[in-house]
Amino acid sequence: MKKVIAAAAVLLSAAALVFALNFETVDDHYGAKGERSSNRSVTLYVNCIELLDIDETSMSSALRSSGVIPSDGIIIPEGEYPLHEGDTAFDVLRSALNDKRIHFDYTSISDKSAYVKGINNIYEYDCGDLSGWMYSVNGIFPTISSSEYVLEDGDRIVWMYTCDLGRDVGDTYYTMNGGSDHEN
Repeated sequence: MKKVIAAAAVLLSAAALVFALNFETVDDHYGAKGERSSNRSVTLYVNCIELLDIDETSMSSALRSSGVIPSDGIIIPEGEYPLHEGDTAFDVLRSALNDKRIHFDYTSISDKSAYVKGINNIYEYDCGDLSGWMYSVNGIFPTISSSEYVLEDGDRIVWMYTCDLGRDVGDTYYTMNGGSDHEN
């Protein structure tokens, strides 16, 4: 009788586990393409070109040995992406990376704010304390989180890896404002 009760308990636990798990296909996980139609678009470009010019000894050992840095530094070539009402620079990046199945890691700081930690397994601090991901829109580095920056039709978004707090990619914010923090 104890064996029957134990077997029943195991079966009930297994059944509960199956119902609790959310099984999904790869396409479900990354989102089906073309869910919403749009006649508006933006241009997106993602690169880590600055990593091509630095001494490998400046890189973390994980990055040095990973082989994730593209030979040309381009993670996503410049291309056009649909823009939907209310889309942010973060939304377009996440959608493009998911569609291309490129690794992406971020932290939600608040209900409205997200911080991009890693793209294509290239992470903040992989090249020292001043390294990480930044974005610009139409050549300007916004001083708000990418998840708060609502895009307009025709905007050009560039995500780039910096090794020097943006100075190496053309951001002058830190130089002009005495090093104050702003997030991506």
